Amino acid sequence: MRIAPSFSVAAILTALVASPAMAECGAMVPGVLFGGCSISQIQARLILVPEGGVVPDASTGSHVTVTGAYTSGEKREPEGLFIIDGEALDPYPQGWDGVALIDHSGRLTVHHAERIDMGNERFDLRRKASRVAFAQAARLRGWSAFQSHLLVIDGAVDTKPREGAPRFARRLLYMLQDGSIGLYETSPMTLHDAALAIHAALSPVMALNLDMGSYDYCRIEGQGARNCGALAPGQTAKLSNLLVLSKGSAGDVAVVE
Repeated sequence: MRIAPSFSVAAILTALVASPAMAECGAMVPGVLFGGCSISQIQARLILVPEGGVVPDASTGSHVTVTGAYTSGEKREPEGLFIIDGEALDPYPQGWDGVALIDHSGRLTVHHAERIDMGNERFDLRRKASRVAFAQAARLRGWSAFQSHLLVIDGAVDTKPREGAPRFARRLLYMLQDGSIGLYETSPMTLHDAALAIHAALSPVMALNLDMGSYDYCRIEGQGARNCGALAPGQTAKLSNLLVLSKGSAGDVAVVE
């Protein structure tokens, strides 16, 4: 059963009484769709959707495929900085402050656009020279990356309530203090309420918004394979990109059935 909680006292209390081990990997925390219990547990891939729509994933093992970066409705292409395996479809960042980066080994990390720390290097996408250096490093090292809005930055909610803000179901990519990552979903609510909800439930270091609405594709493979989004595979011709999170060989994975 897919869990899509609203931001409520009950959800906060459930998160608070969960054991630390459960909270770290997302197990038994309302709203967690998919989560790893160790840094190396989840492998990530960023892929482009072909003209005809999503091609069924024949790989085995437990994995989830969701819409990643925002798609431009006019050109059916990812918006903002978008790099796959070192090849930049668009090396120029938008004003969004979030960057999801996947290294050559498949490890995903979430960064602020002004301070992308990889090894001993720091990149600032707001500065031209550093942006060029980042694109060169991505090409040489086979990185993938995309942009979006950050809702939690360095452990603090970075949104503000806004009168008349739209309420939609939200899907967030989060990174915890130990570097483990996962996906968190909400019922229809504002971005600010979604930030408050994930902060209360998981205390993530970073939380990045993924594309939803009419671009909501989600499919879980493995035991109990099922669709978990609004779009069936045959309705995905307008999608431009997908994020795939796969279960690795170490640790445990929390998958909401």
